[in-house]
Amino acid sequence: MRAKSMLFASALLLAFSCPAYASPLYDDYADVTENDLKNTVILSPQSSMAFINGHKASAVQPMVKEGRTFIPLRFVSEGLGAEVDWNSDDSTITIRYADKVLSFQTGKKTISINGRASEMEAPAALFDRTAYIPLRDIGEALDKKVVYVQKTEVRPYSLILLRDADAAAIENSRLIRVCQWLFEGKVVVYSDRFITVMKENGRLLVSNSNDFDLFAPFTYEPFVPKKNEVRLGDIWFNTDMGHFYLNYAYGTTREFSLYRVDGETIARVAVEKVPIKAVKTYRDAVYYLTAYERGILNADETTNLKSASFHDGKWKSDFLGEPGYYYGFDTLGKAYEWPITDDGVSTFGYQRSGNLSSEERKNTFGFYQLDLKGHRHERMTR
Repeated sequence: MRAKSMLFASALLLAFSCPAYASPLYDDYADVTENDLKNTVILSPQSSMAFINGHKASAVQPMVKEGRTFIPLRFVSEGLGAEVDWNSDDSTITIRYADKVLSFQTGKKTISINGRASEMEAPAALFDRTAYIPLRDIGEALDKKVVYVQKTEVRPYSLILLRDADAAAIENSRLIRVCQWLFEGKVVVYSDRFITVMKENGRLLVSNSNDFDLFAPFTYEPFVPKKNEVRLGDIWFNTDMGHFYLNYAYGTTREFSLYRVDGETIARVAVEKVPIKAVKTYRDAVYYLTAYERGILNADETTNLKSASFHDGKWKSDFLGEPGYYYGFDTLGKAYEWPITDDGVSTFGYQRSGNLSSEERKNTFGFYQLDLKGHRHERMTR
């Protein structure tokens, strides 16, 4: 994913007349890939914009007539890779898609699929010289999953989604809400399953997975703890590499996601199941320390001190030190400094994981120097 995200990789992103948005959805939605949007069309009865395979396109607007939704036949069929032929002599339309041949006439309900006739819920029709066909009929005929997201008070656009039946169910993700915003003409700077950053009136605003529709200013603000306050997310870190933002998805996945924020360039650096307590940078890498408050998954195979670096378009992280060790905190939760130099990271640590007696564990207490790469440390003192 490029620096803004990868995205999914979601954001799957859209909008005609949407100010300066040209990249495909998967470039800015960090949890969606190009393959997730392959053979996918997204439209709205309230708009003449669409997304084909994640790319914004000018569309013929779908319409609703007598309670049924009709979609522009040629636009959708060709968008999915089908061939469409029109015979003006008898108003017959033929669609060739994969191993299927569909044939029908405007004004009639009969449709032939590989020579077998069946009835559509309504006849295909011509409106303003454009052929329309009932949404469900063409979706099922082309073996597509048809999803209709209803317009609501807070969502002024309905969304029509046609995708492969075995493709990722992107309609169940935050991406579908991002699509709504794009159809509204909003400028989405970055989005993933945890946060969305939007630009309005020259300001960046952020919403998180706990409330998709509640936005707050997204600007660096030093975190000053208040008495009796425990804050696990919405925390900024200022480093030599710039600003980092920590989000906590307490209402959904309960994961901690760390982002690098450079103006309007936003990239997700890491996702952890346990609280991220401190962030530092050294040269071109990010180092962060997690706490053991809820336990660390596979604690005997990892540590709580991680480094992350940017390679091949994405951030990748790995643990430092000896597997099973816990660094930067003692058994009472006291925090220790952890300076970083060319020689490594120096801090207090001990072996927390494993079937050790209290005396054996106590014997591992001491200060260690961890290599900046790899899984090795050297004991400095007790």
